[in-house]
Amino acid sequence: MSDSVDLAISPDVLYGIVQLALEEVDGVRPIQPPARVGEFLGGRRGRGIVVERDGGEVWVDLTLAVAYGKVIPKVAHAAQKAVREAVASMTGLTVKSVNVAVEDVELPEEELPRG
Repeated sequence: MSDSVDLAISPDVLYGIVQLALEEVDGVRPIQPPARVGEFLGGRRGRGIVVERDGGEVWVDLTLAVAYGKVIPKVAHAAQKAVREAVASMTGLTVKSVNVAVEDVELPEEELPRG
């Protein structure tokens, strides 16, 4: 019996693993990036998480919002580490990169200006 098993892993499963890993990181959440023309025409929009796979290798791009007061490089590194470890341990795939783009800083509810 061979140790290698050829499994089909749905892109939705990889997306879900990344989402769950990010939920464990304090102070970040994926945000929906600005729409591109093809997304309007195709009716499909990203949600701050893009996972690309080629055979046994995976690349992940994250667009995140960070909570005000968090140290952005530390939180970004924690997100990268959590995603890399979750995908590798749950799928056995090699995570080639986890790219993080921070596009928003979120204020706590009590600090939002009243209008």
